Amino acid sequence: MSSSKTTSTSSAVGFTTLLVIAIVFVINYIVGGLGLGNFRVDVTEDSLYTLSKGTKNILGRINPDKPVTIRYYVSSDERVMPPVLSTYSRNVQDLLFEFQKASNDNVVFEKLTPNPDTDEEDKAREDQIQGMQVNSEGDNIYLGLAIQSGSQKEVIPFLNPSEETKLEYDVARAINKVISTKKPIIGVMSSMPVQGSPMFQFQRQRGQEPWAVIQQLRLDYEVRDVEMSATKIDSDISVLVVIHPGDILPTTEYAIDQYLLKGGRLLACVDPLCWIGQSYNGQQNPMTGQSTVVAKTSDLPNLLKGWGVGYSPNEVVADMFYRGTLMGRQNPTALQLPAGAINRSNPITESLQSMTMVSAGAFSAPAAGGPTAEILLESSEQSSGIDLATAESLRTESLKEFTASGRKKVLAMRLSGTFKTAFPDGPPPAAVGGAPGGGMPPGMPPGMPPGMQGFPGMMPPGAREGGGAQTDPAAPAATATTEPVAAPAPVAPAAPAAPVVTPAAPATPAAPAAPAGEAKTEAAPAAPAKPALPPDHVAESKGDSSAVMLFSDADMFYDAFCLSQDQMTGTLVAINSNLPMFLNAIELLSGGGDLLAVRSRASTQRPFVKLDEMREKVEVEFRPKLQSLEKQLNDTVQQIGTMKVKTDAKTRTLILDPEQQKQLADLQATQAKISKEVREVRKQQNREIDWIKFTLKMLNILLMPLMVIAVGLILAMRRRSATAAR
Repeated sequence: MSSSKTTSTSSAVGFTTLLVIAIVFVINYIVGGLGLGNFRVDVTEDSLYTLSKGTKNILGRINPDKPVTIRYYVSSDERVMPPVLSTYSRNVQDLLFEFQKASNDNVVFEKLTPNPDTDEEDKAREDQIQGMQVNSEGDNIYLGLAIQSGSQKEVIPFLNPSEETKLEYDVARAINKVISTKKPIIGVMSSMPVQGSPMFQFQRQRGQEPWAVIQQLRLDYEVRDVEMSATKIDSDISVLVVIHPGDILPTTEYAIDQYLLKGGRLLACVDPLCWIGQSYNGQQNPMTGQSTVVAKTSDLPNLLKGWGVGYSPNEVVADMFYRGTLMGRQNPTALQLPAGAINRSNPITESLQSMTMVSAGAFSAPAAGGPTAEILLESSEQSSGIDLATAESLRTESLKEFTASGRKKVLAMRLSGTFKTAFPDGPPPAAVGGAPGGGMPPGMPPGMPPGMQGFPGMMPPGAREGGGAQTDPAAPAATATTEPVAAPAPVAPAAPAAPVVTPAAPATPAAPAAPAGEAKTEAAPAAPAKPALPPDHVAESKGDSSAVMLFSDADMFYDAFCLSQDQMTGTLVAINSNLPMFLNAIELLSGGGDLLAVRSRASTQRPFVKLDEMREKVEVEFRPKLQSLEKQLNDTVQQIGTMKVKTDAKTRTLILDPEQQKQLADLQATQAKISKEVREVRKQQNREIDWIKFTLKMLNILLMPLMVIAVGLILAMRRRSATAAR
């Protein structure tokens, strides 16, 4: 009776365990495979499967009367779909389900499987989803998205696994675009052709492509060109981007100053040594036939001084701790900034991983009473400033003398709060030869295209002092030529009282001297009253809408320093966080901010940190013995190489005496013995590493089933106890 009861109990326990396992598998298939319910608890360290607040804000702005439809195209045929894309496609689907759930049914999710020779494949082509050919039969695979609301549609032609960290951002950005009615306007001002140039068919010359950052901006914003000679910035521009303002004129600085104080936002990149700017020099402009000249150094002298920001355009930051490689050489001015050099508390930079800067300068924060400064990027303490000549010599030479300052250098900062004008006396006089609001830009020969002004050697000598030409307000030209002059006295003409001549106007003949009594009256114009400020002049910003983002390098946003070509698809992918930081800054300054937190998410392909740590422990244990054996082996080889032997001139064979033969044989035997010992040590090391891998693999595979079995056994035992108690 007892044996029968025991057998019955064991059968019940086994049946219960199998039932629990079956239930787990069924639920996993229903939720994961079919996507029904899709209930998950995100316990990952970086919240990989939780939508950011910015994404939820965008989803909350969807008009229920105009829902967003996401059509997800993914090939399901295992014959043609690579395993890596198949795995990634499930991660994409999981994320899209999260979008659907967080939208309160304002996002409609549709999954289509465009396998070869199906109607879904035709639909994928209609939606401009990019197919990738995988075999000689011409079969294509698809992995892309079409996101549509009403007549607005955005397409992500191919979801590249190498860009997984941008996945949520790309989807959120596409949704934001299809539900938005108006694009913010971004103004771009630069002494370099960052926006490219058109194709000139008559000269048979191909135009230059815009920088990748500009192309990326055009996806989300209306990009407007602002000339370097601008005397006014349009008020409808949401953000003004200034990249390498070489030899900027005070009149243009004043225009930026007033734009900022009236609520504008500015992203400025100055550079003490612009490599990309120099690369444009000497290129022929097809419109004029003249060679391009771009200033080596750029600055915003009046604006930075007005904000209280220190900056030396003649000094480059060299950092021995963050030094990188440039043109195949280690260069301390090619800064590779790790996460530790990036501000982790600012929404612009909190999720960025690494930055690259080339020949950057350094800022100093404004003193109390000025705008509030927040450091975004900084060097290490093993850095110092070097002069431009030394920085340029590092292209071909090593840095010979260097003394670290022991202090970090500020490479990028954000200014906010109250701004005061850098021009308290009003607008500076127009530059020589220029006409405010139109006409030929200062210093430009006839026919020179816009954007070429302000370069070295194109201004009349002495026309620029402190960054630009100025006319002396003490001697207005109108006074000298238009005021009525008293009747001349019968005396010889006298020379003017002061040798003040305005370069903008030709010299006029001096008026004959007036009587002595009138001379005192005519002396008054030499010190005229302070000119009245323009009626629209603003002396101080109001509210918190004004903001400035400063970078001490312009090269960092050029394609070669932030992008590389993916070998699989040929598309450009980010190699660092330079481009994401630029887009983050524009997003924040343009009044958005919802996409900031989702632009650089962590990847689901995480490194095996624990395995790396355990492997390192094993290698540390065996490393001393291996190093000792390898040293003995090298010594033995050197001894063999240094043996003095003779060679037969006719047969080209070695001639060894008996003692040398014995010595050589002993050395070769020692070499073979040591080599064998090295192999044995390496085998032992690899065995321990393989055992660690096997242990971790088994834990990953068996841990969950063992936990399920344990839960089943506990439930069965509790049930048995309850039954026995009855």
